[in-house]
Amino acid sequence: MWKPCAALLPASAGERRKAVTLPPALYHAHHGAFAADLPFWEALAARAGGPVLALGCGTGRVALPLAAAGFPTVGVDWDAAMLAFLQRRAAAGGGSLPLGLVQADFRALPFGAAAFPLVVLPCNTYTTMPPRERAAFLRGVARVLRPGGFFAFSAPNPALVAALPPQAEAEPEAAFRHPESGLPVQVSSGWRREGTRWTVRWHYDTLHPDGTVERVTVSQTHWLAPVEAERGLLKAAGLHVVAEYGDFDHAPLAPDAPYWVVVAQRL
Repeated sequence: MWKPCAALLPASAGERRKAVTLPPALYHAHHGAFAADLPFWEALAARAGGPVLALGCGTGRVALPLAAAGFPTVGVDWDAAMLAFLQRRAAAGGGSLPLGLVQADFRALPFGAAAFPLVVLPCNTYTTMPPRERAAFLRGVARVLRPGGFFAFSAPNPALVAALPPQAEAEPEAAFRHPESGLPVQVSSGWRREGTRWTVRWHYDTLHPDGTVERVTVSQTHWLAPVEAERGLLKAAGLHVVAEYGDFDHAPLAPDAPYWVVVAQRL
């Protein structure tokens, strides 16, 4: 099943004034259980070797299993609260994992050249970058990759999204107990599509014992350019696409596939 989660990028000054940040525990309670893609990233790590650079690592949904599987992993995220939550999760597992955490905007990677054989950007985060920023980002990824190293990311399939109705009202998609209060939480989501701009909105409704509902609403915008244009950006950055899939089980990319999963190699 397609999951529209994404790591959150730093907002611009204007956006920051109105941005709502979801607490890491609530974010993880919603998105942390998704595991269908984990064997895919682990297989890439086994192929490329370590260390693995995990961009937009958030609460560690992908980075922590990679480290637990024995792959030295460096997680990057701009959000200090997310990284602190991930650090607590890693410590709660006991023992010492090969996991390093760096607080930074991954659009300006603070690493030396040719430092990693594998860079991954999971959970549909690539398309949350405005198109004007992608060429520079990809050049940065190519810079930190070793020659022959791999960059892999997942994104919503632009062809599938283009076929969706232009708008969908919020409908329930998940329910769970709040990880801190234990109160019931219902999550509903909807979207609005305008050309290649697709905004997904989630409502987190916490039900209190007196019957009142506390709502937190967050949204994430994806800019979904045609895959041909994205392939051109990858090529211009020196990243050669070696595989494309429609899901994490290596199904072919097709118009109705849920994802666009890309593996590119530094030339």
